[in-house]
Amino acid sequence: MYIIGVFLTGFVSCSQKELIAHYERPEWLKGNVWEILEQRGDFTHFLRGAELAGFREVLDGKTITTVFAPSNEAFQRYLSLHNATTIEQIPLKELKKLIGYHLVYYSYDRFRLQNYQPNGSEHIEPNFAGLYYKHRTRSQDTISVDLDKTDGKSKKVYHKDRFLPVLSNTHFQTKGIDPAANYDYFFGSARWKGADGFNVANAGVVEYAIPADNGYLYIVDQVLEPLNTVYETLSAQTAFSDFVAIYDRYRNFTYDEQTSRDYAAAGDSLYVLNHGNLPAIASEWTSYGLTGSFDYFDLGGLSYRAFNVFAPSNQSLQAFFNTYFAAHYRSLQEVDLLPLSLLINNHVYQGSVVFPSEIGKNPDIKTSYGTPIAFNPNTDVLAKAIASNGAFYGLNKVLVPDLFNSVTGAALRNPKYKIFMYMLYNSGLYQTLSSRDIEFTLFIPTDEAILNTLYGDSYIFWSEGNPLVFGDEAVLVENSEGIRVPLSQRQQELFVSNHVAYGKISSLQDKKVYRTRNPFSYIYTQNGDVYSMSAYNAQQGIAATNISGSWYNGYSYEPSESLLAENGTIKFTLLGAESASNPLHNYAEFSKLLVRAGLLQTGNSLSFLFGNRFLLFAPDNQTVLKGLQDGLIPTNNAALAEYLKAYFVSVADNSLSDYPFPGFGVQGTWNTALRTGYNVYRQLTLVDNGSSLLLRDGDNTTIPITNVLPKVFADGAVYPIQTLLKK
Repeated sequence: MYIIGVFLTGFVSCSQKELIAHYERPEWLKGNVWEILEQRGDFTHFLRGAELAGFREVLDGKTITTVFAPSNEAFQRYLSLHNATTIEQIPLKELKKLIGYHLVYYSYDRFRLQNYQPNGSEHIEPNFAGLYYKHRTRSQDTISVDLDKTDGKSKKVYHKDRFLPVLSNTHFQTKGIDPAANYDYFFGSARWKGADGFNVANAGVVEYAIPADNGYLYIVDQVLEPLNTVYETLSAQTAFSDFVAIYDRYRNFTYDEQTSRDYAAAGDSLYVLNHGNLPAIASEWTSYGLTGSFDYFDLGGLSYRAFNVFAPSNQSLQAFFNTYFAAHYRSLQEVDLLPLSLLINNHVYQGSVVFPSEIGKNPDIKTSYGTPIAFNPNTDVLAKAIASNGAFYGLNKVLVPDLFNSVTGAALRNPKYKIFMYMLYNSGLYQTLSSRDIEFTLFIPTDEAILNTLYGDSYIFWSEGNPLVFGDEAVLVENSEGIRVPLSQRQQELFVSNHVAYGKISSLQDKKVYRTRNPFSYIYTQNGDVYSMSAYNAQQGIAATNISGSWYNGYSYEPSESLLAENGTIKFTLLGAESASNPLHNYAEFSKLLVRAGLLQTGNSLSFLFGNRFLLFAPDNQTVLKGLQDGLIPTNNAALAEYLKAYFVSVADNSLSDYPFPGFGVQGTWNTALRTGYNVYRQLTLVDNGSSLLLRDGDNTTIPITNVLPKVFADGAVYPIQTLLKK
């Protein structure tokens, strides 16, 4: 697959070699192109057109060029097809475009057109032989004026030079496909004439590479019809007007400083038409919408790169709307810009120009989401065309992105999940959750639920921005000064990930635990409710309803509120454990022991853990009180401090990547925080029986872990036990 960076990094040296090679004088000179054509006498229409259009200087030696000249007979056929008898009847603006399309910048001999190598003979790329297939001509549209709906202002749009496809036999050989069948698919039966060379757009070559003192001349059997961009080609097809209308919802204009300096009238500004984050199919230079570039910018990239658009018809788009959006929107034009952009991107392949024999066979031809582009070129295509910047296939079907049928489908279809949908997109998780190899359960809160969410120290806010500009939306929070600022991509990823459970949760009735996408964060289910770690610690179940749909990789639920990780810490929470509302109230007596031993000092709480996550196997209040009564707990504060460390297991020091839960298989013999010698620690063994967990002390004393799901905090997890460790 072509990578633009290859050409950018080596541009300066490569372009110099390129230009030197093209400016070499042929060994045998027969006069300039104008003189050769004039001497032959069969090209008066073409020469007259060149003179009227202002290109005589190009032909008679004022610049180096490659010329494709149609004979009088070919030109007469062209005039007849366009209801004209003389070339003077063609409007001058159209004539400039027409004649200019036969004039290619630089001098190319036959070999260089069959296998153009932008990096020169010293850096030939055999795998790309013939694939650098299009060349810059002197044909361009005049400056046009368009209305920018995003600001209501008219913009002058500059149109760069058209590119001309030279489709060589080498191109098709490199791809391993039949030249005639694939060329004729676009240009008509028996039109391929390039068995020993190439065709030029719609024309065959009658004579190759006639040397002139200002370049090379090729005689072609057809007048070259100026090709438009894929965008313009589509716009002329009424059967695909809905696809164009969707594309135009992203329409914007980018100021081109360099072009304005070079070509604008005094006081004017020139713009380039773009379509936001969609592929730049309106760009004559196939340049991803880059502006301000000098004329011979990235010759290799411009010659290779194509936008291949597989546009669904109006009828098929309407059927797609009826299936996926009609329950929530009145028309396709009302659907939010984000799901539409995901849909459109699934219909454009950016790379080598695509021919029908490659569809479903070339593994490189896939969507931006990595799925193959596949359809039947013979039965699924209603219209097709080679354009100046790529190719167009008009389909009778929609290539539906997997996103719409995975667990993310509901968020994309229903506007009440808009904020979460944008967070899915901004975090990049929308593609992760479309995997066909991993099963998920996705909890999708509504906009109302998210806007009622206290995230950290702030509620979440939504800014629509300019509704006509995709990407102007923002998820916001208030900073410490009360100013609303965008929620970072990482923060959005953490928020979304806490709503992603691995595995299919078919029922919320069972008492179960599921990993979320965030490490050391979980979702609990029991009695029909779902619990985030924050909700579980507060003992507040969250109602969740199943979102109906055939999601191929899992289930989706709508929770009544956002699922949040617990931001509080065990260290801080234990200090207030005497309060009945404290999540660790059942361990208030254990907390008192920690305080007495000096282990919960303000600013230095549980310092022996060095800030690591930890497991705390905590005896409940009744167990501690009985232990004190029975003399099982040290009374000396120093001895007590050492004893209490045996209840703590450092996650990092024991290389744990997960907290233990029944059935998780997280088990083993671990060092506690109690040091018994140089680099020697008291150890506990945890055993996972599948349905329960238990501890074994160093003397093989068995300590069952109460069958209650642990409370998980930002710094660790608390597991309840009802037996004390021995002193």
